[in-house]
Amino acid sequence: MEPTILCTELYLRLGDDELLVIDCRTPAEWEHHALHIPGALRMSPGEVAREHRMLPDDELIVLCGGAQDGSDVRRVCRLLRMHGREAVCLEGGLPAWIRGGYPTERHARPQLALPR
Repeated sequence: MEPTILCTELYLRLGDDELLVIDCRTPAEWEHHALHIPGALRMSPGEVAREHRMLPDDELIVLCGGAQDGSDVRRVCRLLRMHGREAVCLEGGLPAWIRGGYPTERHARPQLALPR
């Protein structure tokens, strides 16, 4: 089992210069829910796999969204930990964060190009 962090603990640590939240929801999940944790970096699991060396040497808090059992977020955390990174899973993901009433930001939906 991968290590986790509770929403309350993450909330108390938001703004910490040594912490980075990575939002690994799929594009469809991102489109469906226009909220995210303030300051979170959006990266797909594939981008994390390819670009993990580019991430700062911070503690990484990972959230996904697709799998009800949390297997998607555990997979991303496991990958990061295999590469020597300090990564933990957000317990309950974004739904738990929102249910808890913690702050969110609304991200802009992509604009559709109008035909000419």
